[in-house]
Amino acid sequence: MPTVKEETLSTAIIELNDSGILCHASGRVEATPSSPGYALLQNHGVLTGEQALQQAWLQPQQSFNQFWYQLSLSPLSMSNQHARHHADLAYAQLQQLYADAGQPQQVIFAMPSNTTAEHLGILLGLVKASPFNATGLVDAAVAAASQSGLKGKLLHADIQLHTTVLSTLNSAEQVQRQTASQYPDIPLKGIHDTWAQFIADRFIREYRYDPLHTAAGEQQLHDRLPGWINQLNTQPEIEAELSAPQGDFHLRIQRSEFIAANQRRWQRLVEALASTPYDSLLLSHRLASLPGVLDSLAAAGHDNIVTLAADATIAACLAQGEAIAGAADSNSSDSQLRFITALPALSSIGEKQGSALTSQEQGAASHLLWGHRAYALDQGLLLLSDVTPVIAAEATEDLTKQAAAEITLNEGTISLKQRHNAVAITCDGDWHNLRSGDAIHIAGQTLTLIEVG
Repeated sequence: MPTVKEETLSTAIIELNDSGILCHASGRVEATPSSPGYALLQNHGVLTGEQALQQAWLQPQQSFNQFWYQLSLSPLSMSNQHARHHADLAYAQLQQLYADAGQPQQVIFAMPSNTTAEHLGILLGLVKASPFNATGLVDAAVAAASQSGLKGKLLHADIQLHTTVLSTLNSAEQVQRQTASQYPDIPLKGIHDTWAQFIADRFIREYRYDPLHTAAGEQQLHDRLPGWINQLNTQPEIEAELSAPQGDFHLRIQRSEFIAANQRRWQRLVEALASTPYDSLLLSHRLASLPGVLDSLAAAGHDNIVTLAADATIAACLAQGEAIAGAADSNSSDSQLRFITALPALSSIGEKQGSALTSQEQGAASHLLWGHRAYALDQGLLLLSDVTPVIAAEATEDLTKQAAAEITLNEGTISLKQRHNAVAITCDGDWHNLRSGDAIHIAGQTLTLIEVG
């Protein structure tokens, strides 16, 4: 029987991928914004995350971005009283995440598959010096795959700032990691730097203006690059604009040329994936959202590809809190947490698996969680064929016609009704009696029902 103190403990889930660390705090409708693994060493302290990224090219000597990838006690090239080594920078970012999450009392960490025992030891050492406790360590790829509903040999692919990681998984009643391989020649930072150079070269050819010639121009280019990448995911051509002392410069960028700039890395990724047999390929949202990845895989004949939702790992940790939290290493004298590399497949555990974070799975749901946003169910929701939720009361007639399914809430009972047979929709629970914690699988992505008190 849990004590009152145990029932009221606030818990956060942190997915530690340095390309954009995700944090979800219990009791919050929306997740905090992702925090890139950047740190800026200043005389008055250490800036981390987005604030540090926005200064990275303005103050390159004080900027660091390898402290999670190379988490260690090795001295920094430049240090001061606030940070002497990579672990100090990691600690600074942990404290910022803790503050942004509303100062939770405990944290479950979802870690990349390439995390070493040394990295885990240092992380737990940082936690001991922090005002919160770690209650779980889980492989992020295993967690994300556990709610996919897929069986057989799975290959999970994700990208970090300085490497790409491929994890082979066996999925049956449990999802278990078999191997993990990393490819430092396919790093997100290197991909972004190549695209930045490609755009700079175009500005040089058309305007004789080199945005990489000044720190301000380089920072501006990198600040705007993510937006251009998002646009080029769906548009064949976009207009890029940079401001300079000479005026504003405009450039038309073709998607095909943009993709070709990183073709060598896309080919390397294709080769890496081809070397491992699989029944289904799971791509993280980070990797799949890079223009050229899906194009190259399709051209190479890769099939059975599932693009995971951005919150796939977070949602799985919410649903499997009891299986993750408090798993101690029996071989450790100080009850050090065990790094979990196997979890029950969510499709096989149904409602019997509770969460250590809240009791939300046991009751009626009030919201649908998708892409770090929770949508209230009290007005009904329509699910479009691309998985986008739309509030039924606000939907136009055109959107209503596009809806693949609708979710209604009636006196605490949630019902899902499929509207178009062309889109496959499955659920972890009974379609006509969904509960908090159940997941809806549509178009290769997963949406989770939660209760927000």
